[in-house]
Amino acid sequence: MPDLTLSLDAFVRAVGVDCSSPHAIFLGAGASVSSGIPSAGQCVWEWKRDIFVTNNPGLERQFSELTLPSVRDRIQRWLDARCTYPINGSPDEYSFYMEQCYPVSQHRRQYFADKVRLARPHTGYKLLCLMAEAGIIASTWTTNFDGLVSRTATSFNITPIEVGIDCQDRAIRQPRRGELLCVSLHGDYRYDGLKNTHAELQQQESQLEDALIATIEGTSLIVLGYSGRDQSLMKALETAYSRQGTASLYWCGYGTEISAPVRRLLETATVAGRAAFYVPTMGFDDTLARLALHCLTGQQHEHARHILAETSPELRDRNEPFTIAGLPCTGLIKSNIFEVSCPLEVFAVGIRAWPEEPWKWLDSVTAGQRLVAVPYRKQVLAIGLLDEIRKAIGDQLINSIERTPVTDADTTLEHGAVNRLMRCALLRAFAEDPRVATDSRSLLWETQPYCRRQIGDQDYCIHKAAVLYLRMVTGRLGLVIKPTVVIHDADGNELPEDRARILRAGILGYEHNKQFNQSLKSWRQLLMPSSGTMDIEFPPNCGSTFRFRVRTAPQFAQIGSRLGGNQVHIDDRVRPLVKQQGVVIPEPALLFADQRGTRYVSDTHPLRGLQLNRPFDFALTSQGLAPSIRLGVVCPKAESQPLSQYLCRSSQTHKPNDTETDYLIDYPGFQQAFGVMLEIPRPGEAGWAICPEPGVKGAKLESSLQLARLIIGEIDSIVAAGKPHVVLVFIPDRWTSWREYQDSQERFDLHDFVKAYCVQKGIATQFLEQHTLNSQQQCRVWWWLSLALYAKAMRTPWVLETLDPDTAFVGLGFTIEHNASTNQRVVLGCSHLYNANGEGLQFRLSQIESPVIVRRNPHMSYDDARRTAEMIRQLFFEAQLRLPSRVVVHKQTPFLDAEKQGLLDGLDGVNAVDLVEINIDAALRYVSSVKKPGGFDEDNYPVRRGTVVQTDSREALVWCHGATDALAQGRRYFQGKRHIPAPLLLRRHAGKADLELLASEILGLSKMDWNSADLYSKLPATIHSSKRIARIGSKLQRLGPASYDYRLFM
Repeated sequence: MPDLTLSLDAFVRAVGVDCSSPHAIFLGAGASVSSGIPSAGQCVWEWKRDIFVTNNPGLERQFSELTLPSVRDRIQRWLDARCTYPINGSPDEYSFYMEQCYPVSQHRRQYFADKVRLARPHTGYKLLCLMAEAGIIASTWTTNFDGLVSRTATSFNITPIEVGIDCQDRAIRQPRRGELLCVSLHGDYRYDGLKNTHAELQQQESQLEDALIATIEGTSLIVLGYSGRDQSLMKALETAYSRQGTASLYWCGYGTEISAPVRRLLETATVAGRAAFYVPTMGFDDTLARLALHCLTGQQHEHARHILAETSPELRDRNEPFTIAGLPCTGLIKSNIFEVSCPLEVFAVGIRAWPEEPWKWLDSVTAGQRLVAVPYRKQVLAIGLLDEIRKAIGDQLINSIERTPVTDADTTLEHGAVNRLMRCALLRAFAEDPRVATDSRSLLWETQPYCRRQIGDQDYCIHKAAVLYLRMVTGRLGLVIKPTVVIHDADGNELPEDRARILRAGILGYEHNKQFNQSLKSWRQLLMPSSGTMDIEFPPNCGSTFRFRVRTAPQFAQIGSRLGGNQVHIDDRVRPLVKQQGVVIPEPALLFADQRGTRYVSDTHPLRGLQLNRPFDFALTSQGLAPSIRLGVVCPKAESQPLSQYLCRSSQTHKPNDTETDYLIDYPGFQQAFGVMLEIPRPGEAGWAICPEPGVKGAKLESSLQLARLIIGEIDSIVAAGKPHVVLVFIPDRWTSWREYQDSQERFDLHDFVKAYCVQKGIATQFLEQHTLNSQQQCRVWWWLSLALYAKAMRTPWVLETLDPDTAFVGLGFTIEHNASTNQRVVLGCSHLYNANGEGLQFRLSQIESPVIVRRNPHMSYDDARRTAEMIRQLFFEAQLRLPSRVVVHKQTPFLDAEKQGLLDGLDGVNAVDLVEINIDAALRYVSSVKKPGGFDEDNYPVRRGTVVQTDSREALVWCHGATDALAQGRRYFQGKRHIPAPLLLRRHAGKADLELLASEILGLSKMDWNSADLYSKLPATIHSSKRIARIGSKLQRLGPASYDYRLFM
């Protein structure tokens, strides 16, 4: 049997080359999902859920998200236990559950009438009618009851000819030019009023099916959005395609899997000599967009482009500036920003012939010279003496050297060439001091080490250092000085970066608020000894006209609070330095169930909320729907007994170490903390698998792969024997060398490999390493392990209390994978949805077809972004059967203009869209101050978590990581107690939401990582989950519509 699959692009070309011949389109329910009509499968699950919750009152919130497999599994288990409902997936589910949910026919009609009334034809239907207008599509055939084709056709230059059971004679005649035949093969329950029996309905439908058979004998048929579950219709299609004919069949499905009925139909057609193919697509709207853009020409092609970009001008251009209300000052924080003005002109030099690596060439010709230069738009821009520039450029110089003005826009671009030129000139000017050296890129360090350390048998010299940046902050260019250290070996050589990073982290980890301020003060006194302002000439002491003027006092931010507090008076000496306004956002609260599971209570502390109350979904336990959590274990033989003994400690109480009591509370045992029993197998039982040792004779990669296969083989055996909720995989220390492998061609990660395999089988896994058993922080270990096991068992420990119920969130993450077999780079994107409670919902992985790589980061083209947004739009309909009124999109890279427009166009129908870029700021650091007699001094604690400082019209800093007193009145807590916290840099690229709202949403979502029992993560869950899923998802065997619970990736 020949290959039945035709690629999407080949299908589009096939229709394009045959576009002079009219085509017929068959539409299933999947075509209408993005227009607001649920598919047949969605309707079935909605009816199942309604039957379930009306029989189990009080569980409505736990079963609100029907796209989560764990929710569907629990509903189905309850239905199966009743022994009166059809098995899951049976052909008669649709009619059975419809009548069970709404026994009265009037109510059934009302159910569908409400859906149709609220539906709005989306882009696919509009493009279909545009192609009908062009004569490419002559008829549509559908099992849907929504009438969306004919409703849409009235807005185009075509006349819809509607055909149904009550007027089926119209299907016999050929449609004339300018007409579109719209045939409804059956109408489900909208025809209840006809009082037809099932047999009568089937007899009437058969006449329409005969008309379809006659049509497709000589007309190519494109099937879209249809699963093939209607047996009578599939039988009719098989009858048609078992006959010889000239027309083709294109079955467009979602994803790469071909269902058995569709495969049987395609094989029947192929045996009969018909051209029949399965086409993997990204859905109805995307397929019609590709067809319309390829097949249409002239004004109709422009019309198609216009349809795809139908976002209202108001939404497309909406990007309102941030504002912070003038609140009473309750705090003052000091930045590492020093206002600077740069030279207003530089030299522009024409070059005769550019070398292959212009940056490296310029570095070589300017080395040791008193000048700096950068390539810029086919010229060299330079600062220095004219004669030295001529000498350095040599015979590559053409024409005369001219002065060219520098604008604010040139220096504003942080990674731009002019910005780098100015920064390098400053570095070289500072390095004229013999006490200071520079790399001429970003780094300064003191030439004399301030201490020496011996680690093992190696001596290291530690030098005080600073990284310099030029950043535009609150409309002013600032010189940013971030203290750090440089580490050399005993011979003065730089260390390899991986080793230096570890040593640097160990040193800087103890540089807290006060120590950071002292380091900054030391660099300030060394580089800018004058008070007020200081002029810096480059090259120094030669009468150069290139001068920088630096204000030697740093900028401050004034912080207000809506919760009141002691006001702080700022004296006249400091007031001129206050350039920024800020506000403190309250700590978001989490929701738990009370001890009886009858109502919800809130707490800001996740572990305290569990200890004093019950998990959010405790009703599942109390009502017997999820009475226990079963654990499976994969472990090598040598560690089985020690691990078994360790797991038995899950029922014991563990107390935190003295250094952890500011956050950590007593671990009361698993059942006491979560209100549910943890079933742990013992060695020798079916739930405990002994993993063999991998062979050690082969190459490292070969042994690593062997270990992975051994582990997944044992996981399969455990799941087959007992279906545990979570499988714990124990990794002894001796397997550490096989955890990761990487060379120039391939990268292997044992954790990601096993996760990717298990995700596709719906198996939750938890890795546990041997060193954890001997940790001195067992209270912490047990809280973290227990929370992970509970969440991975598809349970919900807590949700957010405060978010807007009509808002939803999307995290966009990307990963770049190198395909060793094809030597091609593949960019995968992950769109992960979150509801207003902060719960992760569906996600979708897709390959970015035309990635745009900027500074090694992948971005989407307009078409990729539009497709991604339309996919997100459809996921919202699948998850909530409606569009949210507001969508917030988070990602870690800038939204390019094409990316932004594509996302906004694809999210057509959403009233408000905020596109927010979120990154940990690499440069800006602030020091918390306390008011003391005579002025301000360093605080012992860093900047408060929840502090928001506006730095530009659409840019702000948000301290997701910082000190908080929300856990205990009068006591402050700084998570990790390491270094000085880096703020998040928030940039809005579209939207109008208030800055405080955006910041509070980020703070809330930072508490929704159920894989950690910390108070918060340093990034919102939208960011780190989409990155994690994209990374592990790249190992999946196939991409497509399969829905996995994201907790499988934790």
